[in-house]
Amino acid sequence: MNEEKETIRSRALEKRIRRHVMGRTREYFTAVPPGFEAGCRQELIDLGLDPAGVTVEAGGVGFTGRLMDCLRANLYLRTATRVLMRIDDFRATNQRRLEKKSTEIAWELFLEPGLLPAIKVSSHRSRLYHTAAIAQTIQSGIARRLGGSPSSSPGTGIPQTLFARLVEDRLTLSLDSSGEPLYKRGFKMGAARAPLRETLAAAILMAAGYDPSKPLVDPMCGSGSFSLEAAMQAKRMAPGVNRPFAFQGWPAYSENQWAFLKREAEERVVHLDRPRIFASDIDAGACARLSKTIAGNAMDDAVRVTPKNIFDCRGDQYGEGPGLVTINPPYGIRIGSATQAGELFMAIGRHLGRHFKGWQVALIAPERKLAHQLPFAAKRLPLLHGGLKLTLVVGTINA
Repeated sequence: MNEEKETIRSRALEKRIRRHVMGRTREYFTAVPPGFEAGCRQELIDLGLDPAGVTVEAGGVGFTGRLMDCLRANLYLRTATRVLMRIDDFRATNQRRLEKKSTEIAWELFLEPGLLPAIKVSSHRSRLYHTAAIAQTIQSGIARRLGGSPSSSPGTGIPQTLFARLVEDRLTLSLDSSGEPLYKRGFKMGAARAPLRETLAAAILMAAGYDPSKPLVDPMCGSGSFSLEAAMQAKRMAPGVNRPFAFQGWPAYSENQWAFLKREAEERVVHLDRPRIFASDIDAGACARLSKTIAGNAMDDAVRVTPKNIFDCRGDQYGEGPGLVTINPPYGIRIGSATQAGELFMAIGRHLGRHFKGWQVALIAPERKLAHQLPFAAKRLPLLHGGLKLTLVVGTINA
């Protein structure tokens, strides 16, 4: 009799999950590097989402869709940092109301039994402002709903994270579907000093108007963020195909659905007749590591790697040009001083002006004033990377 009751309860829960999580249209939010929200919005529209339901918001882009749209977003988005599922939104002015409302949420639809999420809280202009106390109260509500204690073990399933954002006494609860940030593609081998995040590299390529049919030169490639992102675009590879996600630990997760989406993504990949991406660096070790990454991920047809000094690179060496030249020069911890970084940047600018005329450029400047001293006209965009305020220079080298 007990087994029969348990089976009935299990089936009823599965039915509720299908109706309220899998089948229902829900609100989602994609976190995006500042300044590149429009590009992410276009990516979501290109995935087939209704443009009317894709809106630029503070810190990212919101969209309306089903669970499969959330999975596709994680699999295909190149510029997003993570994808959050909106769980609930309510007014919370005291701890008692916060715990009551947290307990009323049907957490069993979103979390496995016994698996309490980590909770990340931010509070702005609200009566509840002690973030640790807010997190503990929400945790208590979840534990009471699911059974168990907030001080018990978080469980052995896939770790989950709940984001709690309180603004002017209004609390929004969002469950992270991504897990590790989406810039962790699962491709790179070996470490690099202050590497450019893959999502930022993809956003920069988008801002520069990268055309995969034309050559791309990455003459200070380092760990290869620009080259790898360009290769994935040229080969139509989904950036999330090689990594796990937090949604794989959700009660609504279907292994068959995910296998279908990954198979669909793999069928889109194309083989190129010759490399059009040319990566080089004065550091032979960095080139060797990048070559290993490229070979290990079947990108040999897209990228050619050569140990080379940037000042030995010229636009007429790459054929079929002009194309796009992308440069993330040393600054911050990668070089001795701001003066050295500035001198190197200006030398690079002069070299581009002489030897890459007619090429598009995406060049990161450590200081805005340096961006204004280049020997060619270009658009300048603010750029945040590793806590540094930088400037992205994009345009055509017409000196």
